[in-house]
Amino acid sequence: MREALDFVSSKEHTPLISLVFAYYENPSMLQLQLKEIAAYPASVKQILEVVVVDDCSPTHPAADVKRPHNLPRYSIFRLDRDIPWNQDAARNIGAYEARSPWLLLTDIDHLVPATTIENLIEMDRDASVFYTFSRVKFARNDPQDSHPNSYFMAKDLYWEIGGHDEDFAGIYGKDYLFRRRALHRATEIRLDESPLARVGSVTVEDAGTRTISRKNSPWQSVRGYLLEWLKALNLGWEIKTLSETYRRVL
Repeated sequence: MREALDFVSSKEHTPLISLVFAYYENPSMLQLQLKEIAAYPASVKQILEVVVVDDCSPTHPAADVKRPHNLPRYSIFRLDRDIPWNQDAARNIGAYEARSPWLLLTDIDHLVPATTIENLIEMDRDASVFYTFSRVKFARNDPQDSHPNSYFMAKDLYWEIGGHDEDFAGIYGKDYLFRRRALHRATEIRLDESPLARVGSVTVEDAGTRTISRKNSPWQSVRGYLLEWLKALNLGWEIKTLSETYRRVL
């Protein structure tokens, strides 16, 4: 009972880490995420908040997904427009709404083992660098290449880097531009002893996005390269962030 009381009282304080991920029509994957998070020890839940940003899922909104009762503090935000591959806007919203000084940003199909978060709590964190993770396959622990779109960093550093550029909404595969800017702004340190666990579609059918194509049209490809070129020239084409309207639904 003492542990439960301590856990409840901790919700009144600012968490240390915000786990942020975008959601789009992934109800089974979100259920697995929440099941794993609910099983974290109380010492982890006390310092954690979970921020889910629904990229305007038309059929299975994140707010409708059944949740365990013993989660850490948990919030869901939802974009008002359904634009294909608008996860950059979703991630910006999550980073903006997060109440913690540190962000753990990953994709919904990557689970974060409790031991990984415990390592983040205990390590000597440097707010001037960004951290990336090793990666294993969920349940089997087979090593995989590091995920290029998962980060642990200070919230202030995220916005110093500029956030994700929402001018590229609707074009698949442009989130690497954030990483490029991050490498110009800060040093990367990979946490080899702190893996993420990737869940494949064989294990959970909707682990990845299934309802929209990853293939860009010729116009989308041209537009994407043109935007990159214009922004590289520094002719007033700044990074666009927090351009979409959204609301809190939980």
